[in-house]
Amino acid sequence: MIRRLTQKLRQFRRNEDGMATIEFVFWFPIFMITTYSGVEIGIVAYNHANLERALDETIQDVRMNRIEVYDQTPGAQWTHTLLKQIVCDKAGAIPKCFDNLAIEMTSIDPFAANTVLNGSFQQPYCVDTPEDIRGGDDDEPFFDLGTSDKLMIIRACAEIDPLFFGTTLGRLTRFDPIDDQYELHVATVFVHEPF
Repeated sequence: MIRRLTQKLRQFRRNEDGMATIEFVFWFPIFMITTYSGVEIGIVAYNHANLERALDETIQDVRMNRIEVYDQTPGAQWTHTLLKQIVCDKAGAIPKCFDNLAIEMTSIDPFAANTVLNGSFQQPYCVDTPEDIRGGDDDEPFFDLGTSDKLMIIRACAEIDPLFFGTTLGRLTRFDPIDDQYELHVATVFVHEPF
């Protein structure tokens, strides 16, 4: 009886049927995580590129003060809401763009540019940025329209839901722990043309 059991164990050890299944079980999750992570990073990069392009195109009109293209009202002014709407219309693919986008704009001193990195403008403002990070209880982003010939900085932050929550490479991007969304930050500098 022991001899038959030993023979059966030797046959089982030499038999390679089903070995591909074991390799598949080991490697399949790694390939799937890598694939999903690549798709996740691609979606984030695509949304970031769309946001950057939309902000640049919008700023071209702001810089030249071409508000009549968007608002036919006499004496119309650029507002935070109008800029958000224009950026979202141009970005197109960003989901829930108007609800998840915040825009900051302020003038800066060209001879003391490091002042931008100091004070309450240091931390980018996003829709769900907590008060303690913003440095106050003000629930609105900085929005100073500026005047003719002023050097301006504009910064946009969009929060986007991840496509797959379990991807490892997707977590390498900046992750917002408050509501599990990515924060995409875009900034640009421009000078107002003389009015």
